[in-house]
Amino acid sequence: MVHGLSELRRDLELGEKALVGEDLPPWTVRVTLPDGAPQEVIEWLCGSRYLFSAYHSSVGDASEESLRKVLKCGNAFATLLITSPDDVPRASDLLMSLVSELGVDVATRLGFTVGDYVETPYYPLSTPRRYGASAALRYANDFLRTLKTQETVRGAYEELRRSLKRLDETLSSALKDIEIPYLGVDASLSPWMEESVVPIIEHLSGTPFPSTGSAWGIRKLNNILQELSKEIKSTGFNEVMLPVGEDNILMKLVRDGSLRLPHLTSLTAYCLVGIDMVALPGGKETIEQVLKDALAAHEVKKKPIGVRVIPSPNNKEIHIARFGTIPVIQT
Repeated sequence: MVHGLSELRRDLELGEKALVGEDLPPWTVRVTLPDGAPQEVIEWLCGSRYLFSAYHSSVGDASEESLRKVLKCGNAFATLLITSPDDVPRASDLLMSLVSELGVDVATRLGFTVGDYVETPYYPLSTPRRYGASAALRYANDFLRTLKTQETVRGAYEELRRSLKRLDETLSSALKDIEIPYLGVDASLSPWMEESVVPIIEHLSGTPFPSTGSAWGIRKLNNILQELSKEIKSTGFNEVMLPVGEDNILMKLVRDGSLRLPHLTSLTAYCLVGIDMVALPGGKETIEQVLKDALAAHEVKKKPIGVRVIPSPNNKEIHIARFGTIPVIQT
């Protein structure tokens, strides 16, 4: 747990320096704060270059005023927990109210975790349980290249396993040297714009996404990720993610009508985040239906599920500086 601003700044400086020394410069550095973090820490982070998460609450216990106060800061994130259908109407109301007051960008920084909190470096669902450092990866292109260059999926798995073990050992050693607890790697496969997860799913399923067979491809990919996570010190979800607004191919499929909302809600039963960074038409009723579908998937899967949606009452494409233009999905 962070005891004060000086300790946090020291550990951030030491951590970044250690990673750069291992030729692993971080793409982003994120700070997930426990409840009751000192106000001076929050204020400093708000003016810093770091992303930070400073609000974690069940929907029923959430204070809209406190949530608004945190999310007014443009680099702040928050997580709200949904555990039953009774939470759904208030969750929808909170999101719509915050978007109305703070703008559409806030919807990209508020995540709903369905079922339970998760200790993960992935935002906005990151929730602190221990003090330490963890890592998330950008390796969709490397993953695909490995699948294509190896003769078998098993061969690709072995190459990925060796790479992850080397990274795991490097991170563990680097953080040990500076006395920061190492919490592990979340081996989840998440896209970033041109680094899409779609070709990986299509390679494993042998069928265009999203068509019959895509669920099998996602399930096969998730099995690989789950097995890889057992080979290293892991934390978090270790599953495939489908954030529409962060994957250029997913956005293209939405624009041409090939990828619709029912595709994503059904796939949520097979992957961690099927309904993520999705621009929704209509108002709170659509949001509520999405959250109910996520609850249904959680009941089947028995694991936490993440939801991040962006309401578009006027059914127009949404422009957000950090992501560009996100198309509104058809229902």
